[in-house]
Amino acid sequence: MSETVLDPPVFIGASGHPAHAREAGSSRGRRHSSECDPLVDDLSRDYREQMLAVGEWVGQHELVEHGEDDRDLNELRIEMLAQRQALPPDVVARHSDTVVQRLRSLFEMEAPGIVGAYLGVRGEVDPAALLDDPDLRVALPVTTPGQALQFVVPGGPLTQGPFGIRQPDEGLDVDPMSLAVVLVPLVAADRKGNRIGHGAGFYDRTFAGLIGDRSSGPLLIGLCHDLQVVGSLAARAWDVPLDILVTEVGVIRPSA
Repeated sequence: MSETVLDPPVFIGASGHPAHAREAGSSRGRRHSSECDPLVDDLSRDYREQMLAVGEWVGQHELVEHGEDDRDLNELRIEMLAQRQALPPDVVARHSDTVVQRLRSLFEMEAPGIVGAYLGVRGEVDPAALLDDPDLRVALPVTTPGQALQFVVPGGPLTQGPFGIRQPDEGLDVDPMSLAVVLVPLVAADRKGNRIGHGAGFYDRTFAGLIGDRSSGPLLIGLCHDLQVVGSLAARAWDVPLDILVTEVGVIRPSA
């Protein structure tokens, strides 16, 4: 049975975190082309066409999500994306601040080593403030067509990547499975840790090794607005479940 923690967020300052674990990976320069965003914001466009466009962009020729419930999932995704993108910027900023404070209060973040994060877009809860935390080493995802995500601790200015998301152009490469914690964006999730993403399958592909074996690898923490938490989602064979879900309302631990 899942547990939702509704205590007020507690901010842990810079001195509240111990030193970091050793770095993992190698440092090298990188170059990624800046392309126009293949995703469109017009949610009235047929969703399957959008995802097929994304699939072609990332080197997939089949939807990651398929099966009898495909239409229901697509409709839910469109509905959630519309609700999320309709949130005023000040509400998104306020929710993001609260979620980041809740993250800092988690005991799992006390000695995290390197944290895989992301930069929020289109109304997502945005953990970008963690990049300025002197006690955290943060790696950001680099999206390359046809490949799993790479994670890089930025070593310079960020550049525009695919899908209109800024990403490192150079820095320290980190093996995704060596990360201690990965903050995962999502479109919808339930209290069992099941998640729906945008449909391109980047996170499921990158962390497929965690399916059925959580003895090693990173802790996956999903971040979202409370309105994105739904009653139930069907777990599919290729889905990698979340270990923790954090919203502006509370912390959900599916295994509790």
